[in-house]
Amino acid sequence: MSSSSADRFRPLLAALLGVAALTACSNITENDTTLSNYGAVTITAKNAPAGRATATINAVFFQGVAATAPNSALQQGDQCAYALIDSVTGGATGSVKVGESLALSFAGASVAMPFSTGFSRYEPATGAVLSYAPGDAATLTVPGAAGAFPAASISVKLAEPIKPGPLVMPAAGLPLDVTWNATNDATAAIILSVRYGATATSTVQNEQIYCALKDDGAFQVPASGLGALLASPSALRSVTLIRWRTQEVRPDSSSLLHIVSTIDTIVRFP
Repeated sequence: MSSSSADRFRPLLAALLGVAALTACSNITENDTTLSNYGAVTITAKNAPAGRATATINAVFFQGVAATAPNSALQQGDQCAYALIDSVTGGATGSVKVGESLALSFAGASVAMPFSTGFSRYEPATGAVLSYAPGDAATLTVPGAAGAFPAASISVKLAEPIKPGPLVMPAAGLPLDVTWNATNDATAAIILSVRYGATATSTVQNEQIYCALKDDGAFQVPASGLGALLASPSALRSVTLIRWRTQEVRPDSSSLLHIVSTIDTIVRFP
C-alpha cells in the first residue's frame, strides 16, 4: 500500500475502535481528573430467522475520569482507517456493585440481571437470550447504591437486523461496493470491517479496512485502498457489517449511564 492511499484511511481510528462499549477507562476520552460514576450496558445481537434477532446483554459499573461516551447519532460522515485485527476476546469487567439485580424489559417481557462476582458485572442467567423484532426497544432499570451509582433507567431502540446486498470482488483499479438494508435513522450508524490477510502468504486475517458510516445503505471503499485485499488469499477475505445505536442519561451531575445496541453479520466473497 502506498503512503498516499494509507493516509486516506487514517482519520479517527482511535474513536472508531472504541465504539462497541464503554467498558473501561481505556475506552473513554479523558477530559480532566475528576472521578465520575459510569454504567455501560451492552446489547449484542445476531440475525435470526423470520426477520428477528437474538442478543446477549451485560452491564458494568465503574469509576473513572470525566469522559465522553460513543454516540451513534454523531456519525455524520463516512470515514475509514487501516487497522490490525485484534484476536483477543474477553468479557466486560466492572468494579462497582449498584444493587443485587438489574431489570431489563423488552417487547412485553422482563428479564432479571443479577450481579455476577466473577466479572463484577450484571447479566441474565446463563443461556438466556433476548429475542426481538425490528422496532422493539429495551429499557434497563438500575436500583442504585449509595456512594456507587444513583437509581436510574435508560431505553434504546434495538438495532434492526442488518441484511447485506450482493458482494463482488472488484477488479484492480475499481472500488469495492458494499450495500445493506438502510434504516436512514439518524440515531443509527454502521461499522464496516473489510478483513483479509495482509500479504499473499498470510494464514489468518490480520488486517482490516475499518469504516464508520451513516446508515444510508451504500458505501464504496476506494480502489486506492484495496491493494492488500486483492493480494490476500481468497479464503481470508470477508466483510463484517455492524449496525449500532446508543443512548445515554445522566442521573446526576457526576454519573453517566450509557447503552449500546449492536447487530452484525459476516459476508464472504464468492
